Amino acid sequence: MPGAADPIKTSPAESASKPHEPLFRPAVLKLAAVVLLVTVVPVLTIVILLFGSGAATTAIFGVLVGMLNIVLGGRNTAFAASFALIIMAPISVMAGLNPVTGAAVMAISCLAIGASAGWGLQRGLSMLPLAIAFLIISPPAVSNTPTDRISTPYLLTVVAIMAISSLIPVIVLTFLLRHKELPKPQRNNRADSIEYAIIISVTTSVAMFGVLAIHPSPYSFWLLLTLIAVVQVGPQASLRKTIQRASGTVIGGAVAAVVVILIPNSTVLFAIGMLMLLVAFNFIGSTRYWLYIACMTPTIVLTSGAPAAASTDVARVSYTLIGAALAIVAFAISHVFRTYKASRSHSNNAATTQGA
Repeated sequence: MPGAADPIKTSPAESASKPHEPLFRPAVLKLAAVVLLVTVVPVLTIVILLFGSGAATTAIFGVLVGMLNIVLGGRNTAFAASFALIIMAPISVMAGLNPVTGAAVMAISCLAIGASAGWGLQRGLSMLPLAIAFLIISPPAVSNTPTDRISTPYLLTVVAIMAISSLIPVIVLTFLLRHKELPKPQRNNRADSIEYAIIISVTTSVAMFGVLAIHPSPYSFWLLLTLIAVVQVGPQASLRKTIQRASGTVIGGAVAAVVVILIPNSTVLFAIGMLMLLVAFNFIGSTRYWLYIACMTPTIVLTSGAPAAASTDVARVSYTLIGAALAIVAFAISHVFRTYKASRSHSNNAATTQGA
């Protein structure tokens, strides 16, 4: 099961207004349990019955695209994102054959997400390049069709998986949330939106090229996941989130390692992983982003099964730290450019004033 970027961004003002926020929120946990039961479980069951257990991990991305966009962007945005994923699915699978093509697909998809930042839709839509990255790096294994990136039957199977996993949550949640007042997207200023679009498209395309050219392992997906998660609109938000994500991943990885050593049973580990997923939902929208990541990391590690859990744990921590470092370097370069541009503008204004 993949990790997800935190879908709710909390502003400093909101953080200051919630100093006594409870650690566990019963209403959120109850809603998360309902969503799991009526959305995630039925979708995964259908996908596993039709396409085998190997397709379940990929289906999670479709669920995230549909589920988070209807909550954060509304029904129309969710349907648009779902259909975009369905259309991009076969293109993404084929793009994994060549590092340049894979990097180009990531750059185009992230530029589109960056453009949406002006309307405040990037939080939910960021799940789209996340799903695309996973399909480029690690296309699903299905039971009845050989994994072949250029096979028409296989590509149609991937399209079917994405259609089922993304559209069902949108339809179900449209009905369940019909009487709920959902948060309105917050618009971002033009300068921050352009900077966000450039940084996320450049960093993810470079990372994708490196992954496909050097080490095209399923584990390397977490490098892309980290970049998409930590690069936010505005440098201060990105730096804060990068530090919290890195620390949360290290803590969660340590917890997962202890659990794997004490309980080397795949079934039990999977059950504990799903429990950690439920707890992670509790921290969505909370000021404690590091706790959200600390819970999501064991979810991913433990649901990978006992044989693969140890290597999964090490890989997730390693790639997360690399991605965090890459994001910090990108924003440092951007900060230098901003400072230089501001100083030039100040000098020009001063010269104009003296000339007048």
